[in-house]
Amino acid sequence: MAEAIAESIKAPVFAITSSEPAIVEDFDVLILGTPVEGFRPAREMMAFVERLMKTEGKKAILFCTYKLWKGSVFKILEKKLAEKGYRVILSVSKKGIKLDKPTEFSGCINKILEALKK
Repeated sequence: MAEAIAESIKAPVFAITSSEPAIVEDFDVLILGTPVEGFRPAREMMAFVERLMKTEGKKAILFCTYKLWKGSVFKILEKKLAEKGYRVILSVSKKGIKLDKPTEFSGCINKILEALKK
């Protein structure tokens, strides 16, 4: 999903497991995505957010993929990002992604494109 979003908005993709949080300093909007693990964000996502520097006036868009239920993913991330000075302007999710079949992301991407226009 990250690659589909990046291609649509012509933005770079960074792997949170191998990127330093300082990489986001040059961007006004941060788009973060995570799979749902135990109804929570992935541990790697939480570790990345914890390491983000505090900021002011930056926006964030969140997305997640899940099989059964997205749980508290957005609530948890929104709280942590707010503590870092980010304002979440949109949260979108996609259910039922199967690795062996193409997935349709246009609904999520259209919502993100609209949020970026505001």
